[in-house]
Amino acid sequence: MRKKNTLIANRSSHSARNRKLLAAAGILLALYLFAHIIFGEMGVIKYYRMKAQYNALTGKIAALKQDNARLTYEVRALKTDPDHIEQIARDKLGLARRGEIVYYYGESERQNPDTLPSPTGR
Repeated sequence: MRKKNTLIANRSSHSARNRKLLAAAGILLALYLFAHIIFGEMGVIKYYRMKAQYNALTGKIAALKQDNARLTYEVRALKTDPDHIEQIARDKLGLARRGEIVYYYGESERQNPDTLPSPTGR
């Protein structure tokens, strides 16, 4: 019978085992990196949350700029436009000129008719 060369057999089994360990370590490293990219502190999930927050804040800023422009116009009109001041006095305060009669109707009437200002301004 022929003698087996145990040194060559052991070397090939070590080589196969080393390849399996190296493959397992590579798979574990790839899984770790994948999880870190997805769920990490600056991962993909965090990126999409921050992008949604950015879009929401951008929308709020646009709405606030529009509101600011409207209020700037309102302030300018209240400082310089007598017709605008008169319109506000009529709408918000219920004031009228002498000789005018103000009629309140519908659901917009919130005051008691006894407490309405008299048409003569007294």
